[in-house]
Amino acid sequence: MIEMDPGMDAETDPKAAKMPEVLRLATALAEQMLASQIMGRAISPEQFTALVSAARLLQDNDVPWPPLVQEVVQELAERLDAAGSRPDGAA
Repeated sequence: MIEMDPGMDAETDPKAAKMPEVLRLATALAEQMLASQIMGRAISPEQFTALVSAARLLQDNDVPWPPLVQEVVQELAERLDAAGSRPDGAA
């Protein structure tokens, strides 16, 4: 079961009602991205952007990231740092 912040009320805040679905989709995307990495396939820019957007949405709503999402985001950030590039084009 997904625990929500007690300050979030799904009945009065439609955004809060959607957080469990965002969690589910972010986890599914992280699983796909991890599978791609294991199989040596590239991660598409769209996948990267979608996962980062979902992670930001969760963070903005004080919803903790699922462990797999955290792991994949951290690994991608480390790879970007090692490559000396940033998603926004800044080095």
